[in-house]
Formats: sequence, C-alpha cells, structure tokens
Amino acid sequence: MDLVEYHLKLVINLWCGAAPSQYTVDSQLRDIWQEQVPNLDYDTYGVPSFMKQMYQDSLFSSCTAAHNITSGELITGGGLQTFSAVYMELTPCASAPTFAKADLPFAPTFAKANLAFAAVASVSSGTNTPAATKKSVAKKKSDKKPAEKKG
Repeated sequence: MDLVEYHLKLVINLWCGAAPSQYTVDSQLRDIWQEQVPNLDYDTYGVPSFMKQMYQDSLFSSCTAAHNITSGELITGGGLQTFSAVYMELTPCASAPTFAKADLPFAPTFAKANLAFAAVASVSSGTNTPAATKKSVAKKKSDKKPAEKKG
C-alpha cells in the first residue's frame, strides 16, 4: 500500500466509518457512503463531508491535486465516482511535501527525534563535546573587553 492509498483509505474511514475490507478499488464512493450512512443523501451531505475530510488529511491538505477536485466531479454522474478514480486523481500528492502539525499525535515524537538527531550530529562533528564547549567558553571570555575604570 502506497502513501496515497493509505491516506485515501484513512479519509474514507474517517468520512463514513468504512473499513478498507468493506469496499474494493472499483467501489463507488456513493455506495460506500450509503452502506455506512443510509439516512443521509450522498450528493447533499456525503460529498461535502468527503471533501472536508480530505482537506483535513495531513497528506492531502497541502496537495494541489486534492484541492483541484470539485464537488461536481464527486456527485452522482460526475467524473470521479470510484475509489480508483479518486486515487488516480490524487497520485500527484505522493510527491507533495508534508509537514507535521502540532496537533497531530506523532508531532511531539517527531520533534524529539529531530532534536536527538541534531544532538548526535553535533557530537559526531565535534562541536558539542566537553573539550569543544570549554574552548568555546574560553574564547567567549577572551573576546570580552575589560571595562574601563574612571578615575
């Protein structure tokens, strides 16, 4: 499963509660919605809800291809009716840059990993060793000019 497929399946699950085992690549989005949310019309409620969920996804939120999808393409009779059709439209999103958002559950772990990597990198380059730190402090002290005495 590639990144786009994973995120599209996640969007569908958050959109209507359908698990990937409940539909195929040829399944109509309308049918997926109606199986899970039978009391709400797909065109009226399902399509706007799908688009909102897609725009909130961490991969699709910054992807132009996702934002170029219109509700007219998703409504009954539009050009994007199946999982595979939407997937194909979103494939450019695999190369879109993604950024961790502070409210995502993995963001603190991601930040800690980056800090740990930076610390390891500075130690391996010799800039964060005790000897390097002592030299740096000594240099900073020697750079200071003594205060002039008035007298």
